[in-house]
Amino acid sequence: MIPESPEIDRRLHERRASGKLTVVVIPGHGKHLYQWRLATWLTIVFVMAAMLILGTAVFVMEQDAAQRSDLARAAELRKADIQVAMDLAQGRDALLRVAGLESRLRHMLSFKTKKALIKDASDAGPTEEDVGRLAENLETAPDQAVKDTHSSVQALVQAAQRREQSVQEILDYVQGLRTVQSSRPTAWPVHGWISSDFGKRVDPVSGRAGFHTGVDIANDTGTPVRCTADGRVNFAGWDGGYGKLVVVNHGHGFSTYYGHLSEIKAAAGKWVKRGDIMGLMGATGNTTGPHVHYEIRLYGVPVDPVKYMQP
Repeated sequence: MIPESPEIDRRLHERRASGKLTVVVIPGHGKHLYQWRLATWLTIVFVMAAMLILGTAVFVMEQDAAQRSDLARAAELRKADIQVAMDLAQGRDALLRVAGLESRLRHMLSFKTKKALIKDASDAGPTEEDVGRLAENLETAPDQAVKDTHSSVQALVQAAQRREQSVQEILDYVQGLRTVQSSRPTAWPVHGWISSDFGKRVDPVSGRAGFHTGVDIANDTGTPVRCTADGRVNFAGWDGGYGKLVVVNHGHGFSTYYGHLSEIKAAAGKWVKRGDIMGLMGATGNTTGPHVHYEIRLYGVPVDPVKYMQP
């Protein structure tokens, strides 16, 4: 505690009477006093300067906080713009895939208009009017415009994906039909004339009654014998009365036989297409002259090839 001093009281009374403010510093030991006499106006200036400095510091801090908030918001908007761009790219890619599938389908099915396969293309994407409205919204309310655009793009992507799935299902169905059609042996295997029909007959070699499991098509030796449908070669070699024989499995229960060849041009295990050469006409095996024995089996049962052979 600092002891009371009449001298200190007296000096303070004199300073107050003089209209000045005295700043007194009393050290802990209390032996010496440090004092400064300041005019009242100077004190006011110091106080105002201190308040101005404090206010300036608060203002700068608030501005810095606002700037940081603006930078964070700008980063969020940039992130939103990137997401919108990615969504637009997904929608564009999906629509391009749909357009490609649609074009392939129209080509396969020879459709002349889009409406023959898919509903009107007006729902395929935003119109010019939509784009103009979006640009206007971006200028007036960018935050809401980004949200609206994101929702619209998501809906567009989902619609495009649904449309793509639908068209893909149609394409799979058409390709399935095409596979079945390509596996049906509808072509003639060789140029010539039918010298022996399918069914009961007298065997020209043995002279006995029998059942002819195919048709004989005659022409000159060496005439190319062609595959009548797409498939895989199951057998290519010598097979008793068939002579040199090629057997093709076409799937869906169909298989074809090409017998009495003079030369085999196909190899077992190879995929072949309709029109590929299986061999050359000949007279190998049990035969009385050059021809090809052409046989169609459906699930292992011989059927009349003429019912499948188109002119």
